Amino acid sequence: MQTTEDQNKDPALWEINDTLREIIARCGFDQNKCSDFSKSERVYADQRRFLPVSIFQRKMKNNEVKDRNWLVYSESKRSVYCGPCLAFGPLENKTQFENEGFNDWKNAELRVAQHENSARHKSSILSLKARSAIDSRIDNLLHLQIDEEITYWRSVLKRVVAVVKRLCSRGLAFRGKSEKFGDPHNWNYFMILELLAEFDPFLASHIERFGNQGSGSTSYLSKTVCDEFILLMGHKVLKQIGDEIRRAKYFSLIIDSTPDIAHVDQLTFVIRYVSETGEPCERFLKFLPSVGHKAEEMFAAIASELKTLGLNIQDCRGQSYDNAANMSGIYNGLQAKIQRQAPFAFFVPCSAHSLNLVATATAESCTEACRFFMLLQEIYVFFSSSTQRWKILMTEVGEDKTVKRVNLTRWSAREDACKSLRDSWHEVIKALEVIRDDCTEKPVTRNEATGILSKLNQLETALMVVVWNVFLERINKVNVQIQASTVDLITVADLYESLRKFFVDQRENFKYFEEMAMELSASKQYAKDLGKRQPKRKKIADETPEEEISMTASDTFKINTFLVIIDRLASELEKRKKAYDNFNEKFSFLTTMSELSSSTLTKKARSLEETYPNDLETEFVQECIHFRSHISSQSILVKPESLQNVYPNLDFIIPSYGFMYTSDELFG
Repeated sequence: MQTTEDQNKDPALWEINDTLREIIARCGFDQNKCSDFSKSERVYADQRRFLPVSIFQRKMKNNEVKDRNWLVYSESKRSVYCGPCLAFGPLENKTQFENEGFNDWKNAELRVAQHENSARHKSSILSLKARSAIDSRIDNLLHLQIDEEITYWRSVLKRVVAVVKRLCSRGLAFRGKSEKFGDPHNWNYFMILELLAEFDPFLASHIERFGNQGSGSTSYLSKTVCDEFILLMGHKVLKQIGDEIRRAKYFSLIIDSTPDIAHVDQLTFVIRYVSETGEPCERFLKFLPSVGHKAEEMFAAIASELKTLGLNIQDCRGQSYDNAANMSGIYNGLQAKIQRQAPFAFFVPCSAHSLNLVATATAESCTEACRFFMLLQEIYVFFSSSTQRWKILMTEVGEDKTVKRVNLTRWSAREDACKSLRDSWHEVIKALEVIRDDCTEKPVTRNEATGILSKLNQLETALMVVVWNVFLERINKVNVQIQASTVDLITVADLYESLRKFFVDQRENFKYFEEMAMELSASKQYAKDLGKRQPKRKKIADETPEEEISMTASDTFKINTFLVIIDRLASELEKRKKAYDNFNEKFSFLTTMSELSSSTLTKKARSLEETYPNDLETEFVQECIHFRSHISSQSILVKPESLQNVYPNLDFIIPSYGFMYTSDELFG
């Protein structure tokens, strides 16, 4: 669908009327000389020809070069038109230059020269000149006044647009409780206009004249104009993103729902694609409010938005959501409904969400882990609920340390909470002792401090702090890495596997963690060992006198807590990793071509070709074999811009699925 801007720019779409003639007479027209002339191809019997750039200039007999300002190119018709003849020429006996457009590039110079020397063309030029001679018109003064008004209000709008752009780019709020200049509650939009007015006499004069006149007067500074510019800019950004996605052709969907600050459920709509430069891009498009939680409702909303953007859902090649049943269900989930419309839109669980589920399942795997995170939250609530207690804590820990809350969903926040307790362990204990021994405190407060202090003085708590500090730090590092927009599935699977191996290796390091806990804690014994007598079991008749196996508190903690946590982490990571292994199995050979034999590479390439029969041509297998020789041979050197012609299928399949090569890897 052509926009008004495109219609005014393209001569084939001009609506010839008096308004258009007035605009051309006063402002002229764009010749579109910067357009992509490669699309103007015309095939002749001997060769292909394109619109020559030289056609826009005329070389005189004395070698003087003059511009043909009357010639204008149409991108829709891929032809050139005579602007004056099209707008001011007679309606009868129209030439090719004003009817369907001229595109005979083989005879371009001759035909253009004939047209510009014709009486019809010269008559149209004179009509344009006469229309442009405003000084000789009766309404000259009126036009001058209109031009001054247009220039004035255009200058005002330029400043308004600049303010709106800056606030939008920073994600700042626009309006407050007041919309009057000089009011301290008018917030960012009016505040920036006031700031500019201090250094801009034009804007200061305009605000003084029109600033606070209220509704009914024109100032172009009101919220209505501001909101209109926001909508226009939003549509422009969406159009730009839509154009990029259409050029990339293939894309994937990232969808999630979350309530906003007003407790209205919103569906976050994100599209991931690969740009023309081969760089993966993730674009947030919009929030879709009150869509609903049912898969049918979400699918209808997504299909509507894709249609609005001009995107074909059948070009979708990937989906990534959380693990909720309405999103990831294989029969009636959102991913299943989209895959019925786009069979090649394979579903991959959100890697960050899956890692959060790994940590959540582990934290609930044993009693000690549950108690530990409850203790972290209890410590934060105890100090933060009282300014006096917080002051005592800050006196002990200083400005560089503090305690932090435990977030229920963000495991990076739990890592921060655990690390903060680890770093300020002794200071927190000291602050609790001060509150416990303060006779002016309420008994309830002193008892709470005593209870928390008794838990911190247990070796088990110190051991959990040390263990979780190391484990959560590793989980959080991986979590940050897999949320990068440029990450690919092979990297995600590798990070999951490296994390699993790390936890498995820690099974033999219990003594190391125990020693670190003893250095941290004042207690060197487990709570279960303190004051506990080893019970003796009464032997029954005919029982052989064998030595009984007794387990220490250290062994009990290791078996029932430490190993349980590690095994749960390893098993959950292994289970979540399988979702990515199944997908990577199809594409991982693209990164190891030089290491594969011809038969193995042929088998894997043919399997991928069969998986995507509508995308890959039969030459894909041979391209892979050729490309393997290319990247392993130092003697072959192909320029990057020639890659598409040599390996057209690989050119889009490699970046489309995130398998990125550096130039050194690609070109020898």
